[in-house]
Amino acid sequence: MEDLTSRYQTDFHLRSTFWLSVTAGTLILPFAYYHLTYQHVGIGIGAVITSLSLYLVAWSCHRKTYKTIYTFIWLTPFTTFFVAYLTNLLGITGTYWCYSTVLLYYFMMTERQAWMSNILFALVNLPQAWQLFEIHEATRFTVTFLLVSAYSAIFLHIIAMQYSELQKQAITDKLTNLYNRTLLKDSLEQAIHQANRTNTPFTLIIMDVDHFKKINDELGHDIGDHVLVQLGIFLKDFLRDSDKIFRIGGEEFLILLYNTDEANSIDMAEKIRKGIENLSLIPDRKVTVSIGVAGLSSVRDWKHWMKTCDKNLYEAKNSGRNRVVVCKG
Repeated sequence: MEDLTSRYQTDFHLRSTFWLSVTAGTLILPFAYYHLTYQHVGIGIGAVITSLSLYLVAWSCHRKTYKTIYTFIWLTPFTTFFVAYLTNLLGITGTYWCYSTVLLYYFMMTERQAWMSNILFALVNLPQAWQLFEIHEATRFTVTFLLVSAYSAIFLHIIAMQYSELQKQAITDKLTNLYNRTLLKDSLEQAIHQANRTNTPFTLIIMDVDHFKKINDELGHDIGDHVLVQLGIFLKDFLRDSDKIFRIGGEEFLILLYNTDEANSIDMAEKIRKGIENLSLIPDRKVTVSIGVAGLSSVRDWKHWMKTCDKNLYEAKNSGRNRVVVCKG
């Protein structure tokens, strides 16, 4: 589950970095124009470079090629010494740019890189402030800078943790802790794309608990939930980390087998069926499943892939249940 969660976290970071870069780059441009035209050319050139660098970051985010290390290597030293240059020329007014720079680091880089960038920034700019300003001004600047840096680090760490948890909840079935249907389409399309590109075999297994309604009606929904939870645990223990398991309905599970052809998947499906039949999920009562299997050899559309596997599942149920039926297309 970590790979898909990580991908969604990356998308979130790309979107936030894109809009931050566009906004910051646009707001800096008037400042750059003013200094190039009326004031200090050196400040104007530095502001233009900063703005263009931010637009370059936004462009790479849009193309999904953005790497935080590039920002760390380029923007950290440049902005650190540019703000020091501003402070030396403009005095206390130049320190105003420190606070936006701190926020820039935390939004655009990893947490570790942001901490390192802020340490470098502080080592360069704080001693300069104590050399240039009166003691009371240097003290105020030092305290406010450290507070903004600490607040930024704490706030963005909490936001990142909350987003990760919300994203995990959005793609996870609460009862079984398996994937829900949210990522099903993307996962199947990725599998088809990888199969086309690298000839990696994938197979679908759809599994339905036999007579599950009867279990709920006769024994209660608590027992039914217990059965589903234990089946989820069994499947996660039985399958590999590279395989993906979804709960796609009340008592229906879907398994996407990675690098497994249809012939080997049949054997795996039979082991799953027999393993579940031998579980002691309900006292004095066997729980069985019907299973449909569909390889990807002749299927290139995820809906067709699922439809053919569903047909096979229905055939297994109509043929007496507690069996595996192989889908041929």
